[in-house]
Amino acid sequence: LNLVCDRVDRVQQLLRRSILLENVSTYLRYQADQMSEMQFLVAVAQRTGCGILLDVNNLFVNQCNHHESAIEAIACVPKHMVGEIHLAGHLVTPDAVVDHHGDVVADSVWELYRTALRRFGAVPTLVEWDTDVPPLAVLLGEADKARALMLEVGVSRQATNAHADPINPVMTDTSIEPPLDVIQCVFAESLFSQTTPDFFRGEGGQFMARFAQYRGNLMGIWEKTLAASYPVLQQLVGEEFFSALTRAYGHVHPSDNGDLNRFGARFADFLAQFPPVEQYEYFPDMARLEWALQRAYYSDDAAELDAQALTSLSAEQLDQTQFRLHPACTLLRSEWATFAIWRAHQIATGGHGDEVTGAISEIKFPDPLRQVGYAVVCRPNWKPLVEDLTPAGYAWLSEIDAGQPFGMAVDAALALDSGFDLRASLQQCLALQLLQMPINLTCRV
Repeated sequence: LNLVCDRVDRVQQLLRRSILLENVSTYLRYQADQMSEMQFLVAVAQRTGCGILLDVNNLFVNQCNHHESAIEAIACVPKHMVGEIHLAGHLVTPDAVVDHHGDVVADSVWELYRTALRRFGAVPTLVEWDTDVPPLAVLLGEADKARALMLEVGVSRQATNAHADPINPVMTDTSIEPPLDVIQCVFAESLFSQTTPDFFRGEGGQFMARFAQYRGNLMGIWEKTLAASYPVLQQLVGEEFFSALTRAYGHVHPSDNGDLNRFGARFADFLAQFPPVEQYEYFPDMARLEWALQRAYYSDDAAELDAQALTSLSAEQLDQTQFRLHPACTLLRSEWATFAIWRAHQIATGGHGDEVTGAISEIKFPDPLRQVGYAVVCRPNWKPLVEDLTPAGYAWLSEIDAGQPFGMAVDAALALDSGFDLRASLQQCLALQLLQMPINLTCRV
């Protein structure tokens, strides 16, 4: 409780406004629980001043899974605390009721929603539908049902928010073995093993099946996330092998950041040390290329160097100016025909996000595979691209990215290739927005 309250306080202080915390659907309950979930949320709201986002479907799911009263959960929440209500469909399985957001709202959940409206008033309501999304008319029909129930109950927010109900969380014996923090750590660790903890409520067979829901969801998130980041690698190895590969990676490098877009950051290094793919020596470089494209999508923006700013410099000033690559740019060097293989994949499959027009068997691999290549991943006008570079062009941009003055970077390129075309390289930089505007140059312009 102290931990959650501290973090809610930090978020609210940063945003300078109150937030809402949502009750969640669960498939397991600890034997050592000291409060119900709703008592916990109310206690957080009382301490921090945040509100509650009441998910009525989650209340119903938990009622089915844990034999808890959804009506009692609603009754224990002070009327003024609920700022929004969620509704959704659920899936009934032999092991548990699953909050899958992939069906119409059940009649029993609509009745529970009616109860919530009577208590909290016409609170803004969202119908969630995330999987197997139906035609728009079906979605609008669900929204119309919620709107009709609001009118039927006929209550206003002002009339129901005038009074708050006191709440006294019911505490049980605090002498718990093992400690709660240890229990949570064991829970997390067990997701990565074949064992199931024995500190859950219910029969052993039941909680083992329900624990598998959490484990399966975790593995599914890993696979979806990495497949989005590494589509070419998934095509190269096939979906089944890629699925096994993501599980192996996730066990070694579990997600340690709230942003799942960063989950695959160490995939290339992992592949370089993973024996089952060691015969495919170009895989790590392909992963580095795809990760650079991932970075390009989500990197910060910066003012790019333009022709006017460049021509405002004298030759001496240009020689001493330190430029840097745009944050979305990544320089890449590969010992393999990585960039050619990637482009062949784009041709065979229609590119990222397009309808597949070919199969991986149709990709024509370069011969030989072992050939050094240079490229830069960039994001001109917010469109990630892979652009080939000459060895001298790569050397020039590498020196610039390392913070060397413009003149020294040019010298490095000329030392490698006396025919280095600086004019063409500068035109390429401007067209692809490779360089960001130096601060001192911005002020002068």
